[in-house]
Amino acid sequence: MKAIQVKQFGTPDVLKLVELSDPTPAPGQVVIRVHAAGVSPLDTYVREQSHGAPTPSLPYIPGFEAAGTIAAIGEGVTRFNVGDRVYTNVFMGAYAELLVQDAIAVYPLPDHVSFAQGTAAVNSYPTAYYALFNLAKATPGSTVFVHGASGAVGIAAVQIAQAAGMKVVGSAGSVQGMQLVEQEGAVLAVNHREPDYLEKAIAFTDGKGFDVILEMNATEKLADDVGLIAPFGRIVVIGGTNGAVTFDPTPILWKGASIIGLYIGLASPQEQAEIHAAIYAGLENGSLRPKVAEEFAIEQSPLAHETVRTARSAGKIALVF
Repeated sequence: MKAIQVKQFGTPDVLKLVELSDPTPAPGQVVIRVHAAGVSPLDTYVREQSHGAPTPSLPYIPGFEAAGTIAAIGEGVTRFNVGDRVYTNVFMGAYAELLVQDAIAVYPLPDHVSFAQGTAAVNSYPTAYYALFNLAKATPGSTVFVHGASGAVGIAAVQIAQAAGMKVVGSAGSVQGMQLVEQEGAVLAVNHREPDYLEKAIAFTDGKGFDVILEMNATEKLADDVGLIAPFGRIVVIGGTNGAVTFDPTPILWKGASIIGLYIGLASPQEQAEIHAAIYAGLENGSLRPKVAEEFAIEQSPLAHETVRTARSAGKIALVF
């Protein structure tokens, strides 16, 4: 099989296309023929060993997000048949034509959802769902501000919140991004590169602030969130933790607000099952519509890594086979 392999940590050019032996499933496992692998900032952090990313043993095959079809089934697996469309989250190994995974960690993908879209269902949609419901305890009617709403997780959050009856405001860094955020269900989009964007956002709440804020770039924007949060509100930090943050915590104290860190790996097996069941239902009925920004051939992995770090793409970046 073809795969991308990393033999030393470093710049994108360490991503090398190689030929490896085809894997076989053990009992309880399946082999997935990967048609698309998601590319996320975490992939780049691991490659360059930054942002406190995990350190895999070298050499390793990158990638946490894969979507494809069942190619082989191990003993004892009854949930799937060869040819079934699926997606999965794996700790490394998605940048390969074939991937072995425990069947319990594999989820069905509706027929009308592309494989590239399916890679967004692996982490982006579970992350948004976990942030809104499990951590922030958002409910219908809640006001939600998605700080960095035009990326893969941001779009997922806007769609999920809107479908659940929440009032969503999202920020983006361009006119195109703002248009996308409103198109996907936000009642208002603001440009977080403009100096008055905080005033525009909080005016939507008549000065009360937001019940929930989902933060994609904590290093740069967490200080702004402190002014946007409502009394007893919850700020969920999802990404952008690459440096020190300086802000006055007094408003958090007097508002009784909370700042919560998110790591989707802490979700329990029961929570994971509930999350993916809800995501499948949303994908099936069309309320969840993963946005694919760009697709790259597997040979273009270095370019895909450079692209995902620019933070300019609206939606998911995927490698396709």
